[in-house]
Amino acid sequence: MGLEIARKKDGSLRSKWWYGRFTVNGKDTTTNLGVEIKGRVPATLRQTGDAAFEHSRITAQVKLDGLIFEARSKKNAEKHLEELYELKAGSAIEQVPLADIEQCWQNLPSRKRRTELWEKNQCATLRKFREFIEEHHSHVSYLAQVTPRMAQEWLRHLDELGYAAATYNDKLHLLKSFFDRMGHDAGIVRNPFAGCPTKVKTTVHHQPFTLDELNRILQHADGVMRSIFIVGMCTAMRQGDCCQLKWEDVDLLGAFITVKTSKTGETAEIPLFPALRDEIERQPRNSKYVFPEAAKLYQNKNFGMSWRVKQVLKAAKIKTDLECEDRIQNATVKGFHSLRTTWITMALSAGVPMELVRRVTGHSTVEVVLKHYFRPGREAFRNALETAMPALLTQGSAPVTEGPLQELARLAQEAPDMNKAELLKRLQSLVDQIAA
Repeated sequence: MGLEIARKKDGSLRSKWWYGRFTVNGKDTTTNLGVEIKGRVPATLRQTGDAAFEHSRITAQVKLDGLIFEARSKKNAEKHLEELYELKAGSAIEQVPLADIEQCWQNLPSRKRRTELWEKNQCATLRKFREFIEEHHSHVSYLAQVTPRMAQEWLRHLDELGYAAATYNDKLHLLKSFFDRMGHDAGIVRNPFAGCPTKVKTTVHHQPFTLDELNRILQHADGVMRSIFIVGMCTAMRQGDCCQLKWEDVDLLGAFITVKTSKTGETAEIPLFPALRDEIERQPRNSKYVFPEAAKLYQNKNFGMSWRVKQVLKAAKIKTDLECEDRIQNATVKGFHSLRTTWITMALSAGVPMELVRRVTGHSTVEVVLKHYFRPGREAFRNALETAMPALLTQGSAPVTEGPLQELARLAQEAPDMNKAELLKRLQSLVDQIAA
């Protein structure tokens, strides 16, 4: 334990800096003292060098003594805190290994049931945080050793990876909440994520498809892709729930689909519209999934279902992305999830009661009374939807044509760019439609 100089085999200096070695709590530490070696260096440190060398040696020794004092003081302070905690709680502080971070989170009680997908994503974030600390701070063995500086380094790492503000905030909330809940029971004196600010989110919502776009999608989708798009159009279910729809969730006799959503675990009740019923009845029952090929594609992350959805939208000439200045990647405004937005928009615009829409989508952010006690009969439920929804969903997969009112609204928008003869021609055509 003491001062050291790094030398090469020939005796020359490998580094121009003084190093110090000391042991605290049974752990050996060697550190660069940041003091430059000056003057004529003797063959060994037992010998005396010139004045410049000895001056640098004294400076390095003072720096080393300070580090040793600081380390021992920190050890004593930590021991004192442990003793105080033990007196107050009646038990010693438990040191929780960093390697157990995922398991510790899974063992924490939760107010709501955790879905398999959500738990998998949260554990992935915790694992990546652990791997980052292990790579950049190999001396850290316990959760209590994670410092605010390390937490800030990890957040900067997320910045460098280009995560959107919403994803960045989700990861920050997870780690901050985890360290809060572990608390003093894991020897954590201060939450390393305390005071770390969240980012301002620029929310980009999915836009609904137009009727023309829905028809173009069906024209360019074939095979299993056409089936899954019809499921999405008729049910407002998320992509994973559409692809992994099971026969046990389909009641052909009662004409309803009852499925527990993978994201929230809420139960959604969905009338079986004719377009979807026709599609389902054509499927052979040789798997627990109604569309086993789609289930396999969804579970295959490389060139699976998401990739094929993009190819269909591209072929249908539908613009899917929106450029955002605060994002590295463009924001997706039209994708499979837009079918859910489309369904909800059409239903609410057509006057379908919010309670019925909620039962279809499985949303849980509602008043408790409406959630637990509003249960109209299934026939009334189906009739309300089939009366209000467009023919594309309730009368099969035939193309939808726009009515005179929609045509008149479009004509009003296009009129300023049309010449008089073309405008009169379009108006006459519209009058003929109404008269017929």
